[in-house]
Amino acid sequence: MKRIFKCFGVVAAIFAVTLTSCEDLEVENLNEKDSSDIFSDPSTFPSVVDGAFLTWWQGIQLSQPNMPISVGAQTLSSSWGNWGMRDLGTIPRQPIQNTLTYNNRGFMTTPWSRMNQALSQVNDLLRVVNDDFGGSVIDENGNNLTNQVFANGKLLQGLTLGFLGLIFDQSFIADETVSATELGDLELSPYTDVIQAAVTKLTEAAALFDGDNSTTHSAINGLNYNNVEAARFARSYAAKLLAYSARTGAETAANDWNRILNLTSNTVTADISPAGDGVFWWTRILIQGQFPLWTRVSQRVINMMEGGTGSGTTNDPGNATAPYPWPDGVNTLPQIATPRDARITSDFQYNTGVQFAADRGYYFFSSYNFRKYPGYLAAFLGPMPHLTLNEIGMIRAEALVRTGGSKTDAANLINATRVTRGGLAALTGTESDAELLKQITYERLVEFAWDGALNGWFFRRMTTEPSMQLQPGTASQLPLPAQELEIIGVDVYTFGGL
Repeated sequence: MKRIFKCFGVVAAIFAVTLTSCEDLEVENLNEKDSSDIFSDPSTFPSVVDGAFLTWWQGIQLSQPNMPISVGAQTLSSSWGNWGMRDLGTIPRQPIQNTLTYNNRGFMTTPWSRMNQALSQVNDLLRVVNDDFGGSVIDENGNNLTNQVFANGKLLQGLTLGFLGLIFDQSFIADETVSATELGDLELSPYTDVIQAAVTKLTEAAALFDGDNSTTHSAINGLNYNNVEAARFARSYAAKLLAYSARTGAETAANDWNRILNLTSNTVTADISPAGDGVFWWTRILIQGQFPLWTRVSQRVINMMEGGTGSGTTNDPGNATAPYPWPDGVNTLPQIATPRDARITSDFQYNTGVQFAADRGYYFFSSYNFRKYPGYLAAFLGPMPHLTLNEIGMIRAEALVRTGGSKTDAANLINATRVTRGGLAALTGTESDAELLKQITYERLVEFAWDGALNGWFFRRMTTEPSMQLQPGTASQLPLPAQELEIIGVDVYTFGGL
C-alpha cells in the first residue's frame, strides 16, 4: 500500500509556503496475501474480500482525487501546486493535462487503478469460488461462509463500479461471471451504464444481507454492521450513486427520482463514519483540508452564505465583507461580524491574512478555513463523516420535490441542518419547487462538501440552480488516464477548458 505522509503543524506550514509535495512512503498492506494462499484456503476468503475495501477507500479518500477536484469545485480553495490543486483551480479553466508526463496525473490514475484493483481482487475470488469450489465457501471447521463472501463481495463490486461511474466518463464493467479469457475482449461502457451496474450489485448485496442474519459487514474500519444495517448501507449508497451521477442539471431533472425515493425509504440508522486509524484509514481533506496555511473555504461559498448568489461568473458583493470574486490587490478582508449563517462561526475559522501567492490569482483567496472536525485534526483518529443521515435526508428531500411528494416533508429534511445548525429561517413547504431545490444545493455545499469524497464536485455539476453550478470550463467528469488509453489502443482525450 502507498501512503502519502500526512504533513502537519510546522512541517505543513513550511511545505505549504515552499510548495514542496509530501513524499510517498511505502507502508506494508497487511491485507494483501499471496494469490496461492487466497485461492487455496476458503477460511481466508472473507478477509480477502475485506481487504479490498481498504483499496477502495484509498482510491478516493486520501489526497487524490479528493483534494484537487474539491478545489476545482470551489468548495475548497488553494493555489498551492500539490496534487494538482492549482491546476484545477486556475481561472480561466484549462483542459485537464491527460498526458504520461503530467506530474499531478494522480488525481486520474489513483482512482482508476485502485477501483479496478479492488474490483479485480473480488471478481477473481468469486470466480474461483464458482469455478473451483462449486459456488460454496466452507472452512475447515465446516462453517458455511458463502453468503458472507458473496454479500460483501457484491457490496464491494457496487462501490468500486459506482465510483468509476461517478468519476470517469466511461469504464469497463466486469464481475465474476466474466472469465479471465473474456476480460481482454471487454468494451468500455458509458458512465450511465456503469452506475446502473453498480446499483444492481448493491441491490444484490442488500438482498443477500437481508436473507441471512449471520452475515455481517465489518471491513470498513469502525463500521460493524449486522445483516440488517449492512443491507441498509447498500441501499443508502445505491441512492447516492444514482442521485449524484448526473453531469448536468438536465440529467438531474431526468433522473429516476422515484427509484431514488424508494431507496431512501430504508437506509442506515446512523451516520456512515469510518474510524480513522492514522495509518491506513485516513482522509486528507480533514487534515490539510482543515489547516489554514494549506487550504481555505472558497470565497464563493462564503459569499453565498452571506447573501450573495454564489455565482462563479459575476461580481457579487453579497455582504460587504464577503464579496466574490475576492478583490484584486486586497490581501485581507475583515471578519464577518454578524454572520447570516451561523456555520461561518461554528464550522469555519477566520484568519487575518492569506498565505497564497497573489500572482496565481486573488480568486483563490479567502479569510476562512474549514474547522468543523478539530478532534480528527488533532490525531487523525476518530470518525470521518462519509455519508451522514442528513446527507441522505437531502437526497430524499430532492426526490420528494422532483416526484411531487410531500413538500412539507422535504422542507423538514432541509431544516434538519438549515435551522438547527445554520440558524436560518425554517422552510415550510409552501415554497416553489425551484426554491426548495436551490436550498437543498445550498445545504449540500455548506454542510456536506467536506464529507466523503468529491461531494462538492458532485453537488455543483448536478444542481439545476445556475448560480451554484461549476465554474464555466470545469470538467464535470474525468477522462481515462493516458496510460490506460495507450494500453487499450484508444486515442488520448481530455475534458475541461474554455
